[in-house]
Amino acid sequence: MTLITDALDRIARQVSLDTPSTWLGATDDEYVEIRDDFLDETVGDILDRIDVPAPMAAQATLFGTSDSYTLPSSFRRLQRDEFAVYETSTVRRRLYPITSDGMWTHLTTIGSTGGDRYYKIEGDTIYLYRVPSSSISVVVSYITNNWMKNAAGTAGSAFTTDTDELLMPRTLVETGVIWRWRERKGLPFEGKLAEYESKLARFSNDTRGRRSIDMAPSQSGRAPWDIPVPDFIPTS
Repeated sequence: MTLITDALDRIARQVSLDTPSTWLGATDDEYVEIRDDFLDETVGDILDRIDVPAPMAAQATLFGTSDSYTLPSSFRRLQRDEFAVYETSTVRRRLYPITSDGMWTHLTTIGSTGGDRYYKIEGDTIYLYRVPSSSISVVVSYITNNWMKNAAGTAGSAFTTDTDELLMPRTLVETGVIWRWRERKGLPFEGKLAEYESKLARFSNDTRGRRSIDMAPSQSGRAPWDIPVPDFIPTS
């Protein structure tokens, strides 16, 4: 992993600034912009656009029979996955998102004749329609605000010591900060922006395994765990 201070030093050199004696104590506008504005905007953009791996991503398991739960304090957004919210039953029933206040009011007031379950997120609270039984839990897969870790390995969302490390690819973060700096200064930034988008797309592909080639793709569209019996069991 790369120290955040090392990445900031490289950024400073690439925009023709002297590196400060301390980044955390720097008060000049140029350094404050890089540290508090452009760095924060860059890591936030990455977290908002890509379903990054743990510890930037996490799962929360909701137990009990309540119809509402407070989400973890590190919750930023749900992962963009069909099974971002699902029940841990034998059928692995996914919950469907409701974003319309009117539809949610209709469901909770009038009800539904179908067997599907639904959820709605408002702020830091997730609401469940058709509360599961006490023997079934609901798993929520989400993206956190974490983008760094301290020397002890604890992930976090704030740069507080010189030994803090980046959890994201160094060159991606550096390029994102530099194009923002160049845009703010009225300098040509399109080349760096294109480089940033290219690195972002590559990072997204790597985290989702899209660069691998499957020479015998499944035609059924079923997940591996949905196959009823192993294919190596003889028929007779």
